[in-house]
Amino acid sequence: MSRYDETDFNLLDEPWIVVLGRDGRERELSILELVEQAEDLTTIGGEVPTQGFAITRLLLAIMHRALEGPTDADQWAELWDDKGGLALDRVRAYVDPLRNRFDLFDDEAPFFQVASLQTEKGEVSGLEKIVADVPNGQPFFTTRSAVSLRRIEASEAARWLVHAHAFDPSGIKSGAVGDDTVKNGKGYPIGTGWSGQIGGVLPQGKDLRETLLLNLVAYEDNPYVNIGGARDIPPWERDPDSPAWKERPPNGAIDLYTWQTRRIRLVGDRSGVTGVVLANGDRIVPQNRQNMDPHTCWRYSEPQSKKHKTVVYMPLTHDPQRLVWRGIGAMLPTVSGRGTSRGGDPQPRLAPGILQWIGDLGSKGLLPERYTPRVRIVGAEYGAQSATFAEIVEDLLPLPVILLRQDKPAVGQMATNAVDDAEHAAFAVWSFAENIAQAAGAAPKSGAGERARERLYAALDGCYRQWLAALTPSTDLNDARAQWQRIVRDTTYPVVMELITAAPPAAWVGREVRGQLLNVSRAELWLRSALRKVLPLNDIRPDDSTPEEMVLA
Repeated sequence: MSRYDETDFNLLDEPWIVVLGRDGRERELSILELVEQAEDLTTIGGEVPTQGFAITRLLLAIMHRALEGPTDADQWAELWDDKGGLALDRVRAYVDPLRNRFDLFDDEAPFFQVASLQTEKGEVSGLEKIVADVPNGQPFFTTRSAVSLRRIEASEAARWLVHAHAFDPSGIKSGAVGDDTVKNGKGYPIGTGWSGQIGGVLPQGKDLRETLLLNLVAYEDNPYVNIGGARDIPPWERDPDSPAWKERPPNGAIDLYTWQTRRIRLVGDRSGVTGVVLANGDRIVPQNRQNMDPHTCWRYSEPQSKKHKTVVYMPLTHDPQRLVWRGIGAMLPTVSGRGTSRGGDPQPRLAPGILQWIGDLGSKGLLPERYTPRVRIVGAEYGAQSATFAEIVEDLLPLPVILLRQDKPAVGQMATNAVDDAEHAAFAVWSFAENIAQAAGAAPKSGAGERARERLYAALDGCYRQWLAALTPSTDLNDARAQWQRIVRDTTYPVVMELITAAPPAAWVGREVRGQLLNVSRAELWLRSALRKVLPLNDIRPDDSTPEEMVLA
């Protein structure tokens, strides 16, 4: 039985999702308001980027169940071509019978919570347990103080509730009455939330309507994602969870979008939330979920494969120290497609199912040839034992559909080769910086090379994104590759000049290293020769007289 209207907080009707409008203004909307206004919105936000990822996947679960599909690419195309919105009538018809399950403070089945959840001593934790923080305990937003965590609005509590199930760190949780795994009043670590175990890849369109539709993978007509089976349903269609939990396999993408990693009870009402009971929920392991979750790349794991005596793929998480475009090959179906043969060896990487789906839509002519979704990269890096947040990763990379089409693999392969060009040039710069450092008397691998390499990558970051976004079906691939190599060359030399200008007198004089005189002049000759070899298309003829050992480090 639900509370009276003046005390409930129903997520279908109450504003709680942070959105950005086309006018650049941020506001909060309810679920139904968002569906109705999706064409006038650009993205879903929140206190941290991972909130938007978690809430978007929640909305996808609602859309899939409301539409009972899309069943195939043709039905998807009807939705895409219908400019009347996001099938609001069908969404209303779906959620109205389930209305009480979306009440944040329902007496019996509060949304994403367990009404009876309590510890043996009745303890209630502070809100810092679900508000994402960095290891030193300081919130991501420096304006948030300890006082501000004594009470938060119900709308913000709803956002953190969804986020906790998706990204909550591991570590010891409150021991819930009814959980047989509790020892000494504690729930011992079972791992992070499911979304925290993956490297989120979320394609975005020009507005929120396009974003949601791009991510609505058809039930049939796709070999990448198990979605929409009889048991692939969200929590609000199941009996309410009890404090007890278990490890179980997921039933499909909808199940994973709404995975109940924790058992939670918010303490408060529509006027505000002051505390939380946070206990362990359904444990999930990441091995071989590549046919379940479409929003991540996957990597072949030899240790896991040996352990389980079968081929095992693990989610490929994001490295916050590495620019996202440097790993573009893992995202492209044309390079890391599941149908690509590597002889008898397992594919080292598998592209996200969602990008393979979008590539197929392009191949079937259901997306314009020049359509360019912006792919949002979202993920969390955790600290020791994954018990705290260390860093939240967010990036945005334009990926023209032509890069994703497996029937036209040359463009994607060329984009990956362009990254190799940058990597080779960066290694040459690393070698040059290391040689200068050694010429001045430093020990090998002093760190000078790594600093120079990272400066070059930072300088190339915007260049690669612009070059990538300009690729079209009519692009001459040879010309585009040559243009990119010229960009790399022209971007490299300012970094090199900085190193030369900063070189101390001792480096110009030089010294003998491994039987050869090493100084700035010789290091620069080796560098220029190396760049001519690794960037042969930029109108400079390769020089075959490069010394065999360019690097003495």
